[in-house]
Amino acid sequence: MGRRLQSERMHAQAAASPVSPAPVRIVEVRTLALEAPFPRSVATPMGPIGSHVSLLVGVRDADGAEGWGEVWCNFPRFGILHRARLVREVIAPLLKARALTDPAQARVHLEAATAILRIQSGEPGPIAAAIAGVDIALHDLFARRAGVPLWRMLGGTSGAVRAYASLGRAIEARAAIERCLEHGFRAFKLHSSGSIADHIATVGPVRDLVGDSCELMLDVNSSWEPEAAIATVGELARFHLAWLEEPIPADAPIETWRRLAQAAPMPLAGGENLLSDAALEAALRAKVLGVIQPDVTKWGGVSGCLALARRAVAEGLRYCPHMFSGAPGVLASAHVLAASGSADGMLEFGAGENPVRDALLEIGVNDGVLDLGDAPGLGLRVEPDRMRDYLVPV
Repeated sequence: MGRRLQSERMHAQAAASPVSPAPVRIVEVRTLALEAPFPRSVATPMGPIGSHVSLLVGVRDADGAEGWGEVWCNFPRFGILHRARLVREVIAPLLKARALTDPAQARVHLEAATAILRIQSGEPGPIAAAIAGVDIALHDLFARRAGVPLWRMLGGTSGAVRAYASLGRAIEARAAIERCLEHGFRAFKLHSSGSIADHIATVGPVRDLVGDSCELMLDVNSSWEPEAAIATVGELARFHLAWLEEPIPADAPIETWRRLAQAAPMPLAGGENLLSDAALEAALRAKVLGVIQPDVTKWGGVSGCLALARRAVAEGLRYCPHMFSGAPGVLASAHVLAASGSADGMLEFGAGENPVRDALLEIGVNDGVLDLGDAPGLGLRVEPDRMRDYLVPV
């Protein structure tokens, strides 16, 4: 484990998390799975996908207070079934009836209690995501109990965060960008895979459409062959990309990342697939990333991501959290960003319809900004009637 990052994480937790005047005892942990089909299956470097999914996790304490979080389960989509069982059958028994005076205490306990299971099962990612979802839910619960928005509980001074439009592969880019421009977005992320010719064909027309006043980013989803990327990435210089996201696999050797960073005319971005303190520490120490992008539902929850965000900001890096899931994840990402102290951070906001997100998300992006307001906790209302059309048994 990266000791420096772990130490800073614990310091940030102590500084940002409130101490409850009385211990909070969790008596219930439950999951709600949502899925909405696409009109057609979409090819991605991770395999074909055919639906939007979101796995909610709720916690309730002995006083009846509730909190909600989200567990990452984007790939493969049927992973939602397995991760729901992980929450209910592994995480819940470790959490129920445990006395907490700080929401971050649970993550420390859960990581220690599942350490051997992560090794023996070969599933560190699913277990990390399950813990992250519970961590979010506990922070939501504590902030609700305190009657304050999470961003304020974490030490933020404003709940307004800048957002960029992230264009998934399931939507037509030009029409989506034109709609987003009308709603005030001034930053856009595209997805591409293949060779440099494919990337240029994706980015070129969009740069012509939005002009030079908008930020433009490209996500390659780890699919670019490393030596080809190093040899040809310079051809993207004329498009003035704000960042190039995960152009090569996250687990490629650091020296390969270093060579790519030296060749790239734009900052490299990554972090969503670095799922341990040690991996994140190695990436920060190597100084190959200009933009740090952890996913709050995939690793760390609020506890881990806030500490990482503040360290990134202190080291002059840009903090722009990855998020392409449901409403709890979007809101948690925004609250952490609002509390991070980042002057140039941006929230990823999926362009186009996402029924499992939009059924619960009561705020939207206006003039390129998501304003979280002053509602307690995440500001989320989880009501069965609003989700009826998308609930699936798990």
